[in-house]
Amino acid sequence: MKLSKQARQLAKDLDLSDADALLMELKSKLYIQAAKSIQKSKLTHEEIAKQIGTSRARITRISNHGESSLSMELLIKIIATLENKIPLKVA
Repeated sequence: MKLSKQARQLAKDLDLSDADALLMELKSKLYIQAAKSIQKSKLTHEEIAKQIGTSRARITRISNHGESSLSMELLIKIIATLENKIPLKVA
């Protein structure tokens, strides 16, 4: 099962609003994309951490899906820095 589907189900189980469920799903998708960006990068975790402004250990945890306290801002910053693009469009 994909992480984003788990997020939707978790929100439903917790009786959260549709907006909260959407935020959980978006954060889940950003997390997956950030982890893939780190894994695909030719930079070391230390180099990525310096560019992003966080610790090497945190970058490693994100890459391994082991970090539980992340802001969407940090996830977007990782993706934008490593992929040189903004990960979503707002219309």
